Amino acid sequence: MGQIGNWGSHIVFETSDSHILTFSKMQRKISGEWSTHKTIGQKAKSEFNGPGLQSITFSITLDAALGVRPRAVMEGIVSAVEEGQADYLVIGGRMVGRHPWKCTSASESWDVVYSGGEVARMSVSLTMEEYL
Repeated sequence: MGQIGNWGSHIVFETSDSHILTFSKMQRKISGEWSTHKTIGQKAKSEFNGPGLQSITFSITLDAALGVRPRAVMEGIVSAVEEGQADYLVIGGRMVGRHPWKCTSASESWDVVYSGGEVARMSVSLTMEEYL
C-alpha cells in the first residue's frame, strides 16, 4: 500500500491494488494582514499587522469501484467538521504548513447512486484553515 498523506486519522490518502483515495486541485492561500491609514493630502499609509491564516481547498472523489466506502468516509469528515476537530495535514511525509488544520466547510455531490440508495461515487470539496 502506498500512503500519499493524511489529515490526522480523519482522511488517509493512499493507493493500493484494492484501495485508491487521492485528492486533486489542491490550492493553498498564504496572505498577510494589512491596515490602511488615511492621511490628509497624501496617499494612504500601509501597515503590516502580521501573517494571515493560511487556507487550503481541494477535491476528493470517493468511489466504491476504487475500494472506498463513500458514505462512511463522508460521515467521518462530517463529524470532524461539526465537532471542530483540527489535525496536521501531511502530504508525501511532510507537513503542509507549520500548524494543524481545521476543516471549515465540506460539500458533497452524489454522482452515482445504486438502487436501494447505496452511494457508489461521491465528489467532495473541502476547505481548511490553519488552526492556532
